[in-house]
Amino acid sequence: MALVRCPTHKIPYNDENPRGCPACAREREGGGEAAIMKELARATRRTDAKAGSPATTGDGRSAPDTAPADMAPASTLTPQPRVPAADIGRIEEFLWQLGRPRSIVIGVLLIVVLGVLVLASSGPRFVPQPRPVPFQGEVRPLPIEPNAPVSTVFAVLGTRSPRAHPTAPQLARYSYGDDLVVDALNGRVYALTFSVPNRSWRGLRIGIPRQTVVGALALLATPEDRGVEAPANVRPTAGYMTYPSLDSLPTQTFVAGVRPPNGCYDVQVELNPQVSGLLVDGDRRHAVVGPEGTAAEWAASRIRIVSRAVRGPYAAGIVC
Repeated sequence: MALVRCPTHKIPYNDENPRGCPACAREREGGGEAAIMKELARATRRTDAKAGSPATTGDGRSAPDTAPADMAPASTLTPQPRVPAADIGRIEEFLWQLGRPRSIVIGVLLIVVLGVLVLASSGPRFVPQPRPVPFQGEVRPLPIEPNAPVSTVFAVLGTRSPRAHPTAPQLARYSYGDDLVVDALNGRVYALTFSVPNRSWRGLRIGIPRQTVVGALALLATPEDRGVEAPANVRPTAGYMTYPSLDSLPTQTFVAGVRPPNGCYDVQVELNPQVSGLLVDGDRRHAVVGPEGTAAEWAASRIRIVSRAVRGPYAAGIVC
């Protein structure tokens, strides 16, 4: 048993139905046009019926549930397309959080704090950098006298190969670092120069105040104040007394001349204002010598002992 389609009325019917096409049967039986249209409507409803509600043919029998291959169901449910969920990234989440009132308040506070930090860092700042550097260890003496053989220097400080003097070619230089040098003339000590804080010579060492320098020189001979060289105006800056730079510090020199029978040499001590640090203001580095309104304290920065028994570049002629 199978369904066939009427070529005239285009409706399916059971091929075993003796009447054939119901619409054709109505037409043969003399049914009017209205009866034929009703038969067509019933046949169409039977074709569109769902499974479980079997349609009947014109002769009263149930039509098979299977529809012809060339006939699709009248209505097919199409699933709605799935809308993808929005993928919120970290940036979008951050921007969304910024829109919240609490986040706005926090953001404003952060901006204010950053602004204060920028303003604080943009002004002058103090950097501790004392000069001369204070020394806390053991200070060892330098038992080296002018006019002594160079072998004495080797016994105290160690053997060194001589180098050419940068400005006086007649001298041979023995270097024990940038801040401790011995200049020799004809195999004898002409001058001893040092600015290291861990050495001393006859009670003189780097970093001692001016009053101590004068007292130590007085034990050797009468001190002479040679005055202040390259004076620079100290001025208040951001609560400190400062000089424009470390190179602009003024220098004061005291000299004591030791003569026979105690010896034949001059002792020169250079002093500079004691620097506690630098005041950094952009590209400028001001040398800080104390709080605003106070006087600078002077300290020994270089000591030189020069022979006056021979002619050399550090003193004016022979005196003994």
